[in-house]
Amino acid sequence: MKIQAIVVSCLLLVASQNSFAEQGDISLAVKGGTLGIGGEAGIALTDDFVLRGGVNYLKFDFDSTISDIDYTMEPEFKNGSLLLDWHPFSGSFRLTGGLYFNGNEVNVDGTYRRDLLPAEFQQYAGLVRVKGTVDFNSIAPYAGLGWNSNHGQKGWGIAFDVGVMFQGSPNVSDLYVEAPININGQPEVVRFLDEQKKAIEDDLDPFQYYPVASLTVSYNF
Repeated sequence: MKIQAIVVSCLLLVASQNSFAEQGDISLAVKGGTLGIGGEAGIALTDDFVLRGGVNYLKFDFDSTISDIDYTMEPEFKNGSLLLDWHPFSGSFRLTGGLYFNGNEVNVDGTYRRDLLPAEFQQYAGLVRVKGTVDFNSIAPYAGLGWNSNHGQKGWGIAFDVGVMFQGSPNVSDLYVEAPININGQPEVVRFLDEQKKAIEDDLDPFQYYPVASLTVSYNF
């Protein structure tokens, strides 16, 4: 999270030293959405352009069955953002582009489907697991649009944003078999893990275009 902290710190430093700022030029905000909860700071460069930086965090899990393996997928999203808003005609509507400093990853933990195991092997269910980590590009472009109720005005306001973060195809960076004895490295296990890696990446492929929607409550100084 060092990059995210630097982004917010720089914006706060600029804001604190902007002695010529007019009402509504500097903002602090809290937000929540599909990237989790977070904070944000912004500074108006002109009447039409606003620079924003922030951080977000989200963790959840879901289940997926891939090639007879029951997986628990646990995404953990850690992002820093640097975004530029354009307000056409200085109005509330805004178009946004920028970058996310992307720390998103998905931890996977799978076991062979119990209902497919022969009866004599049921006692071993859960003892052999497939574990690994999936990550994405560290820099993710973003494009979106939104509406800000108090653009250029002092006081409280709310904003809505929708867009897409382009974080690239998922990459299984680490996948191994956890068992009572070490079987990693055996040819048949290597082939199995290669097949699972491809299957997991295909299953998580929709994550490369991650929808971003958020609600922000801010105060303009």
